[in-house]
Amino acid sequence: MSKNSVLTVFFLFAFMSVGFAQGEEILLNTGWKAKRASELPVDGTVISSADFEFYDWMDAQVPGTVLTTMLKNNKVPDPFYGLNNELIPDIYDTGADYYTFWFHKRLPKLELQEGQQVWLKFRGINYSANVFLNGQRVNTDTHHGMFLREKYLITPFLSQEDGAANNLAVIVHPPNPVGHANGGQGGDGTIARSVTQQFTAGWDWICPIRDRNTGIWDQVAIEITGPVDIQNPFVRSRVPGKRTSGKKQKPAFLTVSAELVNATAEDQKGVLVAQIGDQKWTLPATLKTRETVTLSFPEIKMENPKLWWPNGLGEANLYQLELSFQQNNTQSDKEAVGFGIRETGTYFDQEVGGRVFLVNGQKVFIKGGNWIASDALLRLSPERYEAEVRMHAEMNMNMIRVWGGAMPERPEFYEACDKYGLLVWQDLWVSGDCNGRWPDPKKKESQARRQAYPDDHSLFLTSAIDQIKMLRNHPSLYLWCGGNEFPPPPDINEQLEERIFPEFDGTRYYVNESTSDSILRNTIGGNGDGPYGIQDPLRFFVVESYPFNPELGSVGVPNVEAMRKMMDAKDLVPPSNDRPNQVWRYHKYIGYGNTIEQMGEIKGIEDFCKKAQLVNYEQYRALQEGFNAGMWNQYTGMLVWKNQNPWTALRGQFYDVFLDQTGGFYGYQHGASPIHAQLNLNDSTICVMNQTLSEVTDLTVEVQLIGLDGKLLHERTFELDVEANAYKNAGRLFEQEKPEGFYFARLSLKNKQDELVDENLYWLVSEPSDWQQLDNLAPVNLQVNLKRTEGSNYLADISNKDQSTAFFIRLKITDRMTGELMLPVFFEDNYLTLFPGEQKQIAIDLSQLPKEKDFNKLQLELAPWNGKRIIKTFNE
Repeated sequence: MSKNSVLTVFFLFAFMSVGFAQGEEILLNTGWKAKRASELPVDGTVISSADFEFYDWMDAQVPGTVLTTMLKNNKVPDPFYGLNNELIPDIYDTGADYYTFWFHKRLPKLELQEGQQVWLKFRGINYSANVFLNGQRVNTDTHHGMFLREKYLITPFLSQEDGAANNLAVIVHPPNPVGHANGGQGGDGTIARSVTQQFTAGWDWICPIRDRNTGIWDQVAIEITGPVDIQNPFVRSRVPGKRTSGKKQKPAFLTVSAELVNATAEDQKGVLVAQIGDQKWTLPATLKTRETVTLSFPEIKMENPKLWWPNGLGEANLYQLELSFQQNNTQSDKEAVGFGIRETGTYFDQEVGGRVFLVNGQKVFIKGGNWIASDALLRLSPERYEAEVRMHAEMNMNMIRVWGGAMPERPEFYEACDKYGLLVWQDLWVSGDCNGRWPDPKKKESQARRQAYPDDHSLFLTSAIDQIKMLRNHPSLYLWCGGNEFPPPPDINEQLEERIFPEFDGTRYYVNESTSDSILRNTIGGNGDGPYGIQDPLRFFVVESYPFNPELGSVGVPNVEAMRKMMDAKDLVPPSNDRPNQVWRYHKYIGYGNTIEQMGEIKGIEDFCKKAQLVNYEQYRALQEGFNAGMWNQYTGMLVWKNQNPWTALRGQFYDVFLDQTGGFYGYQHGASPIHAQLNLNDSTICVMNQTLSEVTDLTVEVQLIGLDGKLLHERTFELDVEANAYKNAGRLFEQEKPEGFYFARLSLKNKQDELVDENLYWLVSEPSDWQQLDNLAPVNLQVNLKRTEGSNYLADISNKDQSTAFFIRLKITDRMTGELMLPVFFEDNYLTLFPGEQKQIAIDLSQLPKEKDFNKLQLELAPWNGKRIIKTFNE
């Protein structure tokens, strides 16, 4: 069935008769009802019958969870706010029955043509479920497992009587056991006995999800086909040799395969047709009654293909495969499959001690971070995925690791990664914390017992096969990992490595755990990842890390607007001596040491958050630049822990759960620029990185030392060429004594056309006490002009005509009536500094704001470190 012909049924009424062509799909995402199963004395055959009477059922959120349905109906407070989560009963205390629910929906009546078949598709149920339709049980075996799709042939169960509805009822049970949320990583660990996400029992960055995300949490749909259904198509690409982006390519090769399912009691004949662009191929097929076969076309040669490249190395070109099964000039089914032509590779660099990742034969220096989930309550949407993945691309990242305590991410996430060129490292659902890497007094069962989790190894393997089939067409999917900091049990790992990945994928690297010695050579000791807290920026240059570090992180307090959405005004009290109050602790605040207080007295929550952004910016720029400085001789890459939080947490994030970017976002963005001039803090070397596939020549680095007052102290230039995927030291920052006090170093990298390629501004001090000189900055009055360029894109022309430095200017978009922060918004740059007489243009993209937003009611706000807020409306 074509993913391009998905139909939403919000316009369908319960008794409406609708005819559909074969190969179409209907999303069932509205009109659901829900009720606690213990409140119903009848079973599914009764609940799904035509004459069942509903009383006191809630409007349900599907896709969603029991908790999101209860939240929708105001049965529980918002668990993301304050200490509200403590007011919601935990499933460990209430028992599983409290969160065991029936979900009901009336399906549209379908006018089926002769031979048409109807399939009911679930993309994710957590955890076990039975399905009933029109008084009959649909599934002969109870569904188990969070990460397992189900597809049921429901044609025999459909009512064909005039005016009769089709009543669907699904009972969903929580994982068993649910685990005790006792404050440990994954609580008492027993949540991992099931094949489900482990973070729901709590972690050091999130409090427990009270229902453990029980529910029909992912997409539900009806699919209409003819006698033969196409399932799990696969496009496998082969790109021989070493390629360069942007040039005419030698041929690439594709192997196209698909499963065909005969849904009838009769033999079926036909032709499988594959089409890419104007090229078409056919393959005859005969299927016996109820038979499933896999067909594979002979290898297809693609001349001068448009290859898919990671972010920063070339275009992320995509193709579409159209598959259909034709029988006597009638289409039985069709599928549209997006894919990219690229080949992955990898080797272990024995000299460096880290694994090197290749795309199309080219080394990729990994700049990325860890991803938990888009939303802790699994309120997932293509729009949010698009915004979040785009943020990663705009930070100049090229890889996202989907962490193993969460879940295999959804196809819409991968579609966004395909679009923006983000490689994905996908963990399976294992973690060292729950699965027994360490002795842990918080865990209920022994270390040896936990190392055998989950209880159902067959379910784990079946789920792995299913998720591989669901995701394997995405070019962004780069590698599979058995678990976070620990491998799956030996029998599972053997099956994955020797049978499952070779048979059902065969195009990607598999590693058994994230800190495996095949990823990094650990000569330092410790776990093979970290540290995770505030660091002296110099440390990233002088203390050698792991050759490939899969988790390395720091702080992440958001802007003040997010803080106000998270807690009551009485709780917005900055930590004293880095000791937070109860609410901050509940939201997992991680300390800043003395980095904020050294800037002087903290004057309330706004001042604290403003100063936190300066620290965030400096932390994450230095983190990335420290790895840049060791590119290919000390390091092969690094993944930040972590890029985002799916909950209102106060640690490790580049943007908050409301999608507002922190100072760390823009600091990292500058540090990870593909062609980049940086200051190595250990020896004041000026280094130019070229992380692209082409040599860059005739570059000039202009170096300026500038006082806090904006006066030029010293300047010099360096000229150089830099080879592809390499770096070169241009010279030293100082050719004389260092300035005293607080001062700036600005590096401007220009090409031979005198165009600005990269700019980096550092704030430096002679002594820690010099930070307090920021209080001496005189107020500035900025000027800004705003013009629309195209569609939802604008250009802000910002100038500083005062005699003082306008330091760390934050830009934001707000509703001019309410003052509410508008999100998500994409700024070309933010947290800017303009010296006296300087001007800068910043592009602003509002295209991903909700469509109902009236741009005439929006305003641009500029908030410099020193000086009053400047406001410019969008309709002036």
